Amino acid sequence: METSDSSAIELATVRDMLRLYCQALAGRSIELHDLSKLLEKEIGWSRTDVATTDGNVIFLPAIIDRFDEAAENFDFLKVMLTQQTGHLEFGSFEFEYGRPSTRFEDLRPKLTPLAEYHDHDHGHEADHDRPSVTELTRFFRLFPHKRSALDIFSLLESSRVEARVMHEYPGLAKVYVRQRQRVLALRPEIIFLPAREALIEFMIRLSLGAREIKIPTACRTMGRDMRRLVSLIAEPGTTVEDCAEATLRIYKVLASVKNAHLEEDQFVMFDDWKSSNHSNRWSDEEAGLVRPRLPSFVDRERDYLSPSGIDYRGEFRPELAQLLTRPEVNAREQRKSLTAEQVAELLRAQRKPKRRDSDEQGEERDPETEKMVHNLMRELERRDPRMQSIKRNLSNQADEDAGPLIATEPNSFLYDEWNVFQNAYRNRWCRIWEKTIAPGDLEFYRETLARHQGLLKQIRGEFEQVVPDLYRKEKRVPDGADHDLDAAIEAITELRAGISPSEKIFWRHHKIDRDLAVAFLLDMSGSTGEAIGRSTDETMFAAAGSAPDRRHRRIIDIEKEAIVLMMDALEGIGDRYGIYGFSGHGRDNVEFYIIKGLDEEFSSEIAKRLGRVSPLHATRMGPAIRHTTAKLRQEATRSKFLFLISDGRPQDRGYSQEDSEKLYAVQDTRAAFAEARREGIQPFCLTVDKEGNDYLRVMMDDFSYEVLADVTLLPERLPQLYRKLTR
Repeated sequence: METSDSSAIELATVRDMLRLYCQALAGRSIELHDLSKLLEKEIGWSRTDVATTDGNVIFLPAIIDRFDEAAENFDFLKVMLTQQTGHLEFGSFEFEYGRPSTRFEDLRPKLTPLAEYHDHDHGHEADHDRPSVTELTRFFRLFPHKRSALDIFSLLESSRVEARVMHEYPGLAKVYVRQRQRVLALRPEIIFLPAREALIEFMIRLSLGAREIKIPTACRTMGRDMRRLVSLIAEPGTTVEDCAEATLRIYKVLASVKNAHLEEDQFVMFDDWKSSNHSNRWSDEEAGLVRPRLPSFVDRERDYLSPSGIDYRGEFRPELAQLLTRPEVNAREQRKSLTAEQVAELLRAQRKPKRRDSDEQGEERDPETEKMVHNLMRELERRDPRMQSIKRNLSNQADEDAGPLIATEPNSFLYDEWNVFQNAYRNRWCRIWEKTIAPGDLEFYRETLARHQGLLKQIRGEFEQVVPDLYRKEKRVPDGADHDLDAAIEAITELRAGISPSEKIFWRHHKIDRDLAVAFLLDMSGSTGEAIGRSTDETMFAAAGSAPDRRHRRIIDIEKEAIVLMMDALEGIGDRYGIYGFSGHGRDNVEFYIIKGLDEEFSSEIAKRLGRVSPLHATRMGPAIRHTTAKLRQEATRSKFLFLISDGRPQDRGYSQEDSEKLYAVQDTRAAFAEARREGIQPFCLTVDKEGNDYLRVMMDDFSYEVLADVTLLPERLPQLYRKLTR
């Protein structure tokens, strides 16, 4: 099961055994392929580290190397594979729009698709029964905000399949429970999420078997209904159509919730675990008051971000899988008349949120989507000869022709991006959305100071050595702490000679301000949510005189701890500093978070903000560096520094997913650092990515970087580097 020199599991060595395992579960032969075979087709799947299925074949990573023990890696592989087999065995891709559910009075026949999805070529709404790409596509056309609906449906269907597997194969329950417990320990804190996202996270935790879950106080009644729906879907015998009906009801509830951040005291522990008398079938209290269309959200769709995935459940792409494998469900005439625009609509809804500069329904041209549409149409032709006659209406616009963005809303900023392949900048190519992180509580800040007492004392002592250098003895001043002996002797001599002496016969200490400004830029990408091992932590804490923490901590937690210690040290010597974070999704949605502005004084409010910092999405470094440079440019100090703290290479959609894009992303980041240097700013990159030397040699061509082999050393190393670079 494992390689000779590690605990990793290689798919090639266990494929035949796993194929027999799948056949025993599903009662039919299922092909198992290397995940790279699917990803290289570029038809809509993107995760490189988890299992998935296209509705026919199951795709698995070539190597599983997440854990220190081979048994843990194999358990993870086994659960991933079982989950994907469950999707095939229990009909996740067999959804039919007109098929009745088993637990609900169906809403689907009573609802009308949105006008925005209709054909307007003749100035009126087209027939509601016009051909759809898939049966699932027809279902998702009911929703004003498809991204949210897809998230809800995916959560419920994955939960249904998981519950069915655990019921049908009780011997697998224990390994599933272990995976659930591991995932729960890594989920984001609900109190740090805005209200609507908090409710979706609430359902995720319910599906993982959690019992201690917080919920917005004002949403307790909604939580009760969500709990009942999640429990109902998990019962034996439910179908994918039941998940669709539950999705409709949950969406209607969430549409009324404003996706705004709440204070911690606006959350309570959910305590309504009473079983329902009608748990085997759902009863709508207002069944006779069904409106023909689902409501829109009370705020803009751009304010919503999808939840982080559950790794062992894999990457779930129900529409794509149904499109590729269900010709009997997707009527022959529908498939023959399928257009590239319809496929593009399907892909866009799954891959990106709405544009953030408006609420318009129109989509800007997305060359990456167009490329995937082209690939997907070719794949459909290969799989289904009836598709040979499809007319392609691809725009064939190259990526550089997608056009510049606009920034019309407050706190939005545009930046150019370097295109290494054209040796030129793409004008106004990336949009930054700047926001101040909402405050949390002081718990993280206080715990960090307590945990690192020994290290904190050491850092303070080292920084205090800088203080004597900040004072200079200034002689020959008119008043001061004491007489300047040389000046006093000269004055007496001049008096005796009958010359009027100078009055400047004193000296004093003159404080020399360290004339510098520094900005710390934290990588808040999803990968910083990875847990780190315990034993290394405890060794480091013991060496620093700190008490070991028994919980598994994440990379982002170590980053935050390093910043807490830096803030304490900088406050002691009075340096001017700012702390920022960044993440995002795509070139039009780069999130830039203010934790402490350069012009802000430290306060408990800022300490509370740091507690809210958590892993988010991707890592488009270029625009984040340029925005930080713009902030430092405004500082009238002699010296300026930019510290980037990251856990890996730049990563984002259309930025670094393929080999050529990786070069593009690294070169754009290199260009952003070069721009900073031209502004008189000295950049430095500190990464905990053990493979960082591979790309940092290019990205930081003056060797102003360091690769930290042990992430737990970050709180100790960052202050050392700061003292060295700024002295």
